[in-house]
Amino acid sequence: MSGERPAGRAARKSRELSEGDDLLRGTAEQKLGGFYAIAFGASLYVWDVAFTLGAHRTIFYYRRQELLVLSLVVLLSVVLLRRRVHTHRWVLVFFLPPILLLVLRLVVPRPLGGLGQTIDQVLNVVSLAVVPFLAVIVVQLLAPSYFSLPGRRLKLTVVAIVAIVAVIGFFVGQFNDRFITCADFVVAGEDPAPNCAHGTER
Repeated sequence: MSGERPAGRAARKSRELSEGDDLLRGTAEQKLGGFYAIAFGASLYVWDVAFTLGAHRTIFYYRRQELLVLSLVVLLSVVLLRRRVHTHRWVLVFFLPPILLLVLRLVVPRPLGGLGQTIDQVLNVVSLAVVPFLAVIVVQLLAPSYFSLPGRRLKLTVVAIVAIVAVIGFFVGQFNDRFITCADFVVAGEDPAPNCAHGTER
């Protein structure tokens, strides 16, 4: 070994280091059957939503409109592919509130009257209420491998990881002045958070 060249010694140490380490060898995802793909995708999405909620105390309009887009895709696919996609009609009812809300705001001019405001508020509440059901349907369509993860523990681990990321994202958004500046928000094309830190660097 003493006469071993530096390049050979480095390669050997690299092999020794990676041997038995699924992350370094890139075999973790193969063993877990889609675990990281689902966890990464879901965590990146909920971080963005949770951070915005923590920083601005609201969910940006384009995130709310994503619910409308998903509902439209499902309903249109069922109509246009009715010979290939079979579903109960009552299932489709859950996808209607976001679309009805869009139609109401398109047809009824602003400002809304008393009745219009009531209907708008009801549709808003119903749209939020059906989110868990829609989420299950969308996850089954976008990430079917989640439901085929080997064992219940892996499924619960994905949920736990995503939930922890969401909580951390919310608090990072709430205390954004510790991490980023008002200028960072501006550069990203967003309104600065009310409690953002002023200054050129952080």
